[in-house]
Parts: sequence; C-alpha cells; structure tokens
Amino acid sequence: MSKKELMLLDWMRKVHQLEYAHCFQSVSFSKTERRTGIWAFILSTVVAFTYRFPFVDYPCVKEYILPFILFIVAILTGYQSFIRPGEKAEKHRELGIEYERIRHQIETILTIFMAHPELDDHIQTVKNRWDSMKTQYVKENHYNDAKKKVISFNKYPKELDFLLDYK
Repeated sequence: MSKKELMLLDWMRKVHQLEYAHCFQSVSFSKTERRTGIWAFILSTVVAFTYRFPFVDYPCVKEYILPFILFIVAILTGYQSFIRPGEKAEKHRELGIEYERIRHQIETILTIFMAHPELDDHIQTVKNRWDSMKTQYVKENHYNDAKKKVISFNKYPKELDFLLDYK
C-alpha cells in the first residue's frame, strides 16, 4: 500500500470515529430532551390534577410538596428552553451526516481515483472540506465509544501507520 493510501485510510478512520461520536452525542441530547419533557409533563399534570380535584387535604402537601414539584417543573422547562438539547441533537446529527459524506468521498478516492493523475487535487478537496467544517466538541465518552466501535470493524490500519517510515 502506498503512503497516500495509508494516509487516506487514516483520515477515513478519524472521520469515521467523528461520524459515530457526533451520532452518539446527538442520541444523548435527544434522550435528555425526551426525558426532561416527559418528567416536566408528568409532574405538571400531577400538580394540575391535585388542584382540580382536591382529594389531598393535607396542608403540608399543598404548602410545600406541590410548590416544590412546580419548582422542579420550572427547572426542567427552563433547562429545555435555555440549554436547548433538541437543537444540539440536530446539530450533532447534521455533523455526523457531513462526516459520513466526507468518509464516502475518501472511499471514492480509494476505489476510483488512486491511479488518477489528479489524485493530489482530490485529496486536497477532502482536506479543504474537512478543514472548513464548523464542528462541535463531543463528550469524551462518546468519542471513546466511537473509537472502540471503529476499531472493532478491523478495517483500518493502526493510527498514523503511514508515518512509520519517517522515524
């Protein structure tokens, strides 16, 4: 294998890891938004029904417990309003898709353009596309999970394997 092929495979491995990391981050934000919304709905419904049907006649419940539940609902809805996990989930999903597109572009170069006279131009196009991405950080555990997943495919050479000859 040529050094350019190994370099492209290394890029593809990195891009593949980032693709999965952003997908994992997106799923995490989606789950957070869903859980927060469900809990806010359940708690506010409980409070609404206790006021509508006053079957609980304990002053402690009405003076302390229900206001505390409403306080929790306010925190949950405030979290969704200001942190916006749904928007973050969508952004990470879009980044994951863009990394997938870059990976497919590298696959095309590896399968079609390796003997092409303008190979360096194709490589530079991938590099420019990757460099121009406005990416976001992902949690370290999502990145590590993505790295493990990509390693489990057993398709890529060791990291930076193409630099071994430069020792």
